[in-house]
Amino acid sequence: MAEVLRATGIRKVFAGVPALDGVDLTITAGKVVGLVGHNGAGKSTLLKVLSGAYQPDGGELALGDERVSFHSPAAAIDAGVSTVYQELSLLPNLTVAENAFLGRELRRGGRLDKAAMRSSAQQLMDRFRIEAEAGRRVGDYPVATRQLMEIAIATSRNARFLLLDEPTTSLEGEQVEPLLKLVRGLATDEGLGVVFINHKLDELFAISDEVVALVNGRVQIKGPTARVNRAEVIRAIAGSELPSKAAVPTAAAVDSRTDEGRTVALSVRGLCSDELNGVDLEAFQGRILGIYGLVGSGRTELLRTLIGVLPTGQGDISLFGEAYHPTSPADAQARGVVYLTEERKIDGIIPGLDSITNVVLPVVGQYRRAGLLDHGSLNRVAHSLLTQLGIRGNIHAPVVTLSGGNQQKVLLARALAQKPRVLLLDEPTKGVDIGVKAEIHQLLRALAHTEGLAVIMVSSEEEEILEVSDDVVTFVLGSCDGKAVRASDLSVQELRHSAWEAA
Repeated sequence: MAEVLRATGIRKVFAGVPALDGVDLTITAGKVVGLVGHNGAGKSTLLKVLSGAYQPDGGELALGDERVSFHSPAAAIDAGVSTVYQELSLLPNLTVAENAFLGRELRRGGRLDKAAMRSSAQQLMDRFRIEAEAGRRVGDYPVATRQLMEIAIATSRNARFLLLDEPTTSLEGEQVEPLLKLVRGLATDEGLGVVFINHKLDELFAISDEVVALVNGRVQIKGPTARVNRAEVIRAIAGSELPSKAAVPTAAAVDSRTDEGRTVALSVRGLCSDELNGVDLEAFQGRILGIYGLVGSGRTELLRTLIGVLPTGQGDISLFGEAYHPTSPADAQARGVVYLTEERKIDGIIPGLDSITNVVLPVVGQYRRAGLLDHGSLNRVAHSLLTQLGIRGNIHAPVVTLSGGNQQKVLLARALAQKPRVLLLDEPTKGVDIGVKAEIHQLLRALAHTEGLAVIMVSSEEEEILEVSDDVVTFVLGSCDGKAVRASDLSVQELRHSAWEAA
């Protein structure tokens, strides 16, 4: 009989809200379970329970007939359950061999046996037909190769079950097929039980033996892939019958009602690049444009292109009627376009510096007098913004000592210190509590509706998009057709459907 990892009645609650509410899932050796669901449906939470990163608040896990409890990811790995998360975790400054044996180094005579580790790692790469040298740094290889390495190394830890969270998100075109082939082979040829989270339904249906759809923390659809209808999956995720075409206002109808006489702050036409595949949109002065889409749909890539981090490629961009092709964030800032990153800990805050310094870093050059910094003016600007945003905590201590919500406010203060005309926000309330979220929402509405800024906000939370935005566009597979719909004319179900229909 095939080996089975079974989750029964799994519950996980955060701040009184169930992220998982009685989930059953069976993973069988040699089979691929395709796990799908809307943003926040509980997919990643379920993987973290299965991998020992989270402890369930109810239910149980079993390997075969034996009940198990994974108190840590290391315990899950020891039991044969390996996980590859969405974000690449291999250390780019270490070699392939060093990454493969990190935490379980081979020793001989009390010293590291580097030759044996290189040899074993090279055999692993060759076995999975990955064109990589065990002695080279992981950072020397493209993302597609590193993703294959992640999976190969995960299986090398005596894995019997492999959990994959959106492994094709950062891949494109011809890079996807080798990974799908590898995953299918791990089940069919190696006998692993695989959970494959993916919002791209073509990929998910292509390699899965069973499809499971999570909706609001519960299993809504479960069945053999051959018997599961794609349209039914979309309906389950959307949460209702698909809206008729007449139910969704056309772009022309919206334009005739709302846009006459308004100033177009930012216009994008036919934008194509390595990451984008035809983007059209308009953002208006004094309005908030919400951008919704699934992970990997091109949302973040657009913002990073508009700020000059990624090349603009082909297409036309205009800023208040003038051609706009930023070459760097400093160039964008000089034109009045400012960006708030999604990952405040990675490329947002400078953790060792205090809040005041974090706020004024991008504008210090504007406060020089006779070659010297005007510290008094800088402090007044920072204090004013920090007070305006209601920062709680010691602003003179390293910013990392503040709560996540207050760190996010510091980054917002930094953005405002740059006096933007167009403000680009990527998940502006990610990782903050409900109180801070409400404060940020109020601030954004004031910036647009009172101060007259053009605000472009990316969010994976449907409720946030609909509550904060004036207009909404949807990104699908790197594209956006520019058909903005008034947020007040949309429901959560319609918003989800717009993203999943072509996924």
